[in-house]
Amino acid sequence: MFRTLSSDLPNFKAAHFERGLNIVVAERTKTARRQDSRNAVGKSSFVQVLDFLLGSDARPNHVLRRPELADHSFSLGLDLDGAVPSVKRSGGDPSNVSVDGTTLKIAMWRRQLGQQLFGLTGAPNEPSYRSLIAFYLRNVENGAFDNPTEVHRKQAAVASQAPLAYLFGLDLDLLERSKEIATAEKSLKELKKAANDPVLGMTLGKTQDLDAQIRTLRIQVVQLEQQISDFQVVEQYSVHRAKADELSREIRKINDTLVMEERRLGDIEAAISQEGESQPDHSYVQQVYDQLQITLPDTVLRRFDEVAAFHRSIVENRKRYLEAERAALVEALDEMRLRLQRADTERAEVMRVLEAGGALETYNELQQQLAQVKGRLTELQQRRETVDKWENANRHLQLRSAEMELRFSTDLSDRRAQIDEIAQLYSSYAYDIYGSGRPASLSVEPSKTGYSFVPTIGGDKSQGVKSMALFCFDLTMAVTAKRGGRGPDFLVHDSHLYSDVEGRQMASALTLAARIAEREAIQYVVTMNSDDLKKAQDEGFRVDFNECARLSDAPYETGGLFGIRFN
Repeated sequence: MFRTLSSDLPNFKAAHFERGLNIVVAERTKTARRQDSRNAVGKSSFVQVLDFLLGSDARPNHVLRRPELADHSFSLGLDLDGAVPSVKRSGGDPSNVSVDGTTLKIAMWRRQLGQQLFGLTGAPNEPSYRSLIAFYLRNVENGAFDNPTEVHRKQAAVASQAPLAYLFGLDLDLLERSKEIATAEKSLKELKKAANDPVLGMTLGKTQDLDAQIRTLRIQVVQLEQQISDFQVVEQYSVHRAKADELSREIRKINDTLVMEERRLGDIEAAISQEGESQPDHSYVQQVYDQLQITLPDTVLRRFDEVAAFHRSIVENRKRYLEAERAALVEALDEMRLRLQRADTERAEVMRVLEAGGALETYNELQQQLAQVKGRLTELQQRRETVDKWENANRHLQLRSAEMELRFSTDLSDRRAQIDEIAQLYSSYAYDIYGSGRPASLSVEPSKTGYSFVPTIGGDKSQGVKSMALFCFDLTMAVTAKRGGRGPDFLVHDSHLYSDVEGRQMASALTLAARIAEREAIQYVVTMNSDDLKKAQDEGFRVDFNECARLSDAPYETGGLFGIRFN
């Protein structure tokens, strides 16, 4: 039990504890200024100081490491195995603690508290001391009042199982084996997540998709291997390819010339034909003069004969020229046709050589393509093996999970009397607060990861009802652990627990806490605003209690728990 809480701060509000119900009252005075509030007088800090002296972490943002407090020490007197050691610790030296003048490292102090408050022996499957004490001094800043089975808003459900299983006296060995399954399941999930991350690794894909891709790549491999097997490398392939291109260009040029020259030959032959048919005719002149009864002289007629003879000579000369041009053109055409035939024959031979094989570069490209396809095939086959291993491991894990859940179910069935006693305590506490109007239960259910604690109080889901469910859960836990020699003889609650609770339920809860604390020989320490306490008293709270400390918001300079005002 706690005995005293003090400090070398001049105006620190020291506390003196007794067995049973202990209340730290936060009072607002009439002279307090409007901006002052009982929310700032130190109720939560009171719990933090207790926790600090019981070995909590003291990170840089801890209240006792503020510059105004870091140079001062805080002391706690408490019962430990029949002795009442004095514990002293300072925010300026948070890694050490003084116990009756002997300096201990904080880890050593925690180990001693774990042994003396919770009976820890250091076994590998035991929870840590700090994970246990966190349920006895819940930290409102961590969200410890949000859920009865958690002491941190970011806490994983599996993290609270070992502490609660220990406090309620359940099988830690069985729980340890379930951790192996949880660890394996987490590892598999992380492995699959990493493998499916395009940055961290390859995408595994689905089995049917991988099989389809693998079959397609195998077909490509066979085809490429066949092409390579049939491939013949042609020496100087590029020279042959260039020769074929050159011959193709020459053939196109000859064909174009042939077309033009054949057209020209046709024109020459047409001209020759016309020259043979067109001869000058002067007989019509003789006919005209005869009609006029005029006789042409012989000199005129002789002149016509001379002109005709001259014209015939010109025509014959032109005809001979055209026939010579035709003969030369025919010879040239024959030569071009011969050249065309030779070029076409040569190109056909070159193309036959090219079609019989390929270039060395092409062969190398086929080899590279085959290597790439094989590499891709190997990658997909490895992926397929990974998927098989994942699916097999997942099926095996599911089987082990089902087996483990069955073991927990069997264990809880064997502990039916113990579980019923725990559930009866919880229900009786809730009944004292709400009566028969709100049926309540605390069930312990099996799961693949361990024991699942489910505290409920029937009716609406208001915050006040949730707070009383947490109150009943903590009280059940503290009593069960104390009876089993696995927990300390105190329980501390911050005033935030009661902030949304109605006066009548608050009165019932405080009355119940006082009665249970007295009967079970424990301390119930709670911080409360004075008007909440009055509201509970107006609703029937008449039990004597120990006002272990009174906090006030006045005078301004020395008010609050620490007797100073922070900047």
